[in-house]
Amino acid sequence: MKKIRKYTYKGIEYIRLSSLPQPHAEALKKTLNHQTLIKVLHDDVVIADCVLYHAYEAWFADYIPEISEQPKADSFHQLSGVSSHN
Repeated sequence: MKKIRKYTYKGIEYIRLSSLPQPHAEALKKTLNHQTLIKVLHDDVVIADCVLYHAYEAWFADYIPEISEQPKADSFHQLSGVSSHN
């Protein structure tokens, strides 16, 4: 799964829980506190399902392992069948 798009309003970077698949939103909500689950007032509308982006990024790194975390140094050799220990 890719990270979802972040929003920026008045310098505050955040994501919306409603933008996540429901299982992910529920898992993320369990890790939040009153400082990371925020409300944003935008054009006289209160958006209540906002999460500070840095909290989302930390959760994402722990909850959803990224494919890019595989070792990169030997990736060419692994694909080509050539050993790097010759």
